[in-house]
Amino acid sequence: MLTSAASKARRTKARFQVLLTTTVATVALSGAAIAQGSVGQAIITGIAIDTHDDNMAFTDVAYAAGIGQVTIPYMGWGIGCVDFDNDGWPDLFVVNGHVYPQVDALATGMKYRQRKLVFLNQKDGKFIDVSDSVGGAVKIPQASRGAAFGDLDNDGRIDVVVENIDGLPMLLHNEGRNANHWITLELIGTRSNRLALGAKVHVVAGAVSQVDEVRSGGSYLSQNDLRQHFGLGSANKVDDVEIRWPSGNTQVLHNLAADRFYIVKEGTGVVSPEQARPASQGKR
Repeated sequence: MLTSAASKARRTKARFQVLLTTTVATVALSGAAIAQGSVGQAIITGIAIDTHDDNMAFTDVAYAAGIGQVTIPYMGWGIGCVDFDNDGWPDLFVVNGHVYPQVDALATGMKYRQRKLVFLNQKDGKFIDVSDSVGGAVKIPQASRGAAFGDLDNDGRIDVVVENIDGLPMLLHNEGRNANHWITLELIGTRSNRLALGAKVHVVAGAVSQVDEVRSGGSYLSQNDLRQHFGLGSANKVDDVEIRWPSGNTQVLHNLAADRFYIVKEGTGVVSPEQARPASQGKR
C-alpha cells in the first residue's frame, strides 16, 4: 500500500525548482487552508496535528496521520497547509533548521542546516512523505525559518519562498503538471477593510467543499499572498462561492469557470482590475 501510494505521488505531485536566490528578503505572498480528511478540521501546530471534537478536546494525531515519525530528526519552523497539486486537498510543506550551529559537532546526528519536508494529502486523514520525489531543491540543507506561499507567476500553482537565517532566501517554483483545475479569488472590501482580512470563503465544486479565510500573516515571520487559491481536482467549474465579509455581509456567486483569477468586490461581485482600483483622491 505504501509503495503504491509513493508511486502515485511521484506521478502527480508538484516538483519544485530553484528559480533564484536573492538578497531581497521581503516577499508578499497567499493561502492557508483548513486541512480536510476523516480526522476533521485540523490545526497545524509546528509539525504536530491536533484535532478537536465537539467538546473542544484536542488530540495529537501526528503519528496516525503519518508525519510524526518522519519529522523527529528535524526542527520545524515555517509551515504551510496548501494544495500543491490542485486536487482539492491541502498538502503540508515544512522548512527546518536548528537553533545552534554548534549542534554539528555533536554525535546526535542533528544538523544546523536541514532539508525541507513535503507531505501529500491522501484524502483520508493521512499524509505520505514525498520529500524525495519533488525535486532536488527541497533536499538542499539550510538554516530555514520563514516560508511564504502563493502563486508568484500566476500559472495556477502555488510556489514557495523560503527565508534562511544565515543565507539568501530561496524561491521554489512549482513545476507540477497535471490535469487538475483551480480557481483564485482576490477580495476587495468596501464596508469591510479593503484587504478583506478576516473574510471567510466557502467554495463548492461538485462533491468537494472547501473553506478558507483571508489572513494577515502566515507561518513564522512570513506573509502569504492574500488571494484565496482553491484546487478543484477534475471539476471544470465552481458551483457556488459564499463570502462572509468582516462587515457581516454575505455574498454568493454561482457557476464560475475554473482555471481563472477573479476579483470580487464587496457588494458588487466580480469586477475588472480597473474597477478594483481605489477611487481617485484628486490631483495633488
